[in-house]
Amino acid sequence: MNSQHSPHCRGCKQRVYELLGAIYGECQTNRQFPWSAAPEAYADSAIGNPLQRIRDALGNLRGHRDFIRSAQMPPCDYFITDPPFIVEFDENQHFSRPRLVTLANYPGEIAVGFSKPRWQELCRQLDARDDQPFDRDERRAWYDTLRDLLPAVHGFKPTARLYAEQTAWCALDAKNPADLAIFGQSIGAER
Repeated sequence: MNSQHSPHCRGCKQRVYELLGAIYGECQTNRQFPWSAAPEAYADSAIGNPLQRIRDALGNLRGHRDFIRSAQMPPCDYFITDPPFIVEFDENQHFSRPRLVTLANYPGEIAVGFSKPRWQELCRQLDARDDQPFDRDERRAWYDTLRDLLPAVHGFKPTARLYAEQTAWCALDAKNPADLAIFGQSIGAER
């Protein structure tokens, strides 16, 4: 394990990249997609009404309604090209009341690549708060929602999410078959 391991371990993020590459081949980091961040752009799609409902629920939570500050969905942590899917590496700040609100409003017919009940429980347990700026939690929850729901519209497999503190990811070795199997189970490598 990296002797510098911490809740924000850079080694863990690098090792996740290496593990994804070992399993899937090409892995890109910070991939940007030209997908609108506005729910109105998806009005005629299966996620149009759910996105509007989620935006309204987020706005009603604390009264912060102007939290969509980017025209496009911000870059994702990791992108696998074949089969196409996004992987997000969620540190504690992703588990907030606003995120719990978004998850509660996800449509049941759209698959996600992580345990929604587990993420909801982590939101309740960790109850992260980041009020710099004042609506940061709403922004983060909204952009996480986009990374979860928009890929389906574009023919991607469901977004996988890893909880940063689930394990010391930096301790895994991308050349060790046992470690690859452990990691593969964490992200649902049967994709």
